[in-house]
Amino acid sequence: MPMIVTRPITTNYGNYDRNVSVQPGSGALKPGQVVEAVTLTNSNQGHVSLRIGGTVLNASTNVALHQNAHLSLEVVQIHPQLLLRLIPSSTETAAARPLQEAMISLLPQQGGIAPVLAELIHKAMISGKYLEQQSTRSLINALFNTLPTRNTLLHAEGIRQAVLQSGLFLESILSKSRVNSRTGITRDIKAALLRLQHSIGLELTEAAPDDCILNHPVSSLQYPVLPPRRKSLPIAQPSVTFSTFADNNDVEDEILALYSKIQSAISRLSLLQVNTAENFFRGEYIWQLEIPVKHTEAVEIISISIENEQKDPLHKDKNTWVVNLALDLPQLGPVQVRISLFKQGISSCFWSESPKTLCLIEGQFEQLRTKLEQQGLKTLALCCQQGKPAVTEPVDTDISNIDLRV
Repeated sequence: MPMIVTRPITTNYGNYDRNVSVQPGSGALKPGQVVEAVTLTNSNQGHVSLRIGGTVLNASTNVALHQNAHLSLEVVQIHPQLLLRLIPSSTETAAARPLQEAMISLLPQQGGIAPVLAELIHKAMISGKYLEQQSTRSLINALFNTLPTRNTLLHAEGIRQAVLQSGLFLESILSKSRVNSRTGITRDIKAALLRLQHSIGLELTEAAPDDCILNHPVSSLQYPVLPPRRKSLPIAQPSVTFSTFADNNDVEDEILALYSKIQSAISRLSLLQVNTAENFFRGEYIWQLEIPVKHTEAVEIISISIENEQKDPLHKDKNTWVVNLALDLPQLGPVQVRISLFKQGISSCFWSESPKTLCLIEGQFEQLRTKLEQQGLKTLALCCQQGKPAVTEPVDTDISNIDLRV
């Protein structure tokens, strides 16, 4: 049975119950051994007490644990600290199944977000000939207004808001909101797409209630983009101009196709949410998201992964934040960026296939270093490299993500 590996539980292996005879020591356990444990407390801010045999351990963990839980743990190492890996129970494996089922459902439907938004905005600019279309046109304009601009992203608060409104946190925000409160979602990109889809769905249902697209599965491959993979580097996607769409058909003339395309964008946002949820389920603090940006007559995509590398959960000041960015701009082409934030300062590295692009980026290093220092950040390193960043892609040998009905 495939294992779901969580972050290791680390212990100082030096705090034991003096009322029992079993003493902790390096000879008591060996790597590869599986032991049974009982939690003595609920985990609190990453700390938990547990008992293995007659020994009580003060441990740190990235997994939520409840008091009196019975755990199966594999010994990974003894020195310098005891490392234990949680072996998931059948209940935990079953808990992961909804994520796998959601991924199977979303993968055939997902498509590029930028082409969908650019086409919707193009349609909204065409003078409509149907009065009932005004509400749809108004929702498209509201969707357009949710998109951040390049100028917005020049400031830390603008970046923070763009991340929060990217759709990744929509359901989390809704679950914490008061009844009938729309605070926090008015500019959320996924919420805006869902409102537009709902409006078009009602229109389709009224027009053909007996044979509506809502009664059939939606498969949208008009704008194929490689699907985001769990833990993989962000995918650079080219910007899409409004003029890409040369037709002047009205919104009403293509309402059925637009519904399917909107679903593809929603599916991609949902797939990013599923990847992030599975990361957290496995004890890995990695957020995956995409931010659509409006710039002049185009929609650009910034693909992002944010990782909190908890190397020592007992000392959070030793943790590292790593941000990977991918974008494809007309002036630069595909660019990958990795930003690492340490306690001592910040380091950044840029990758591109184009020597010209690397030269342009390198020419901005002094200005970048100055701006970072103005924010109180010491620059540890800035570099440019030709090619793509080296990364170990996760190898998934689990066939549970394959739909065996195909």
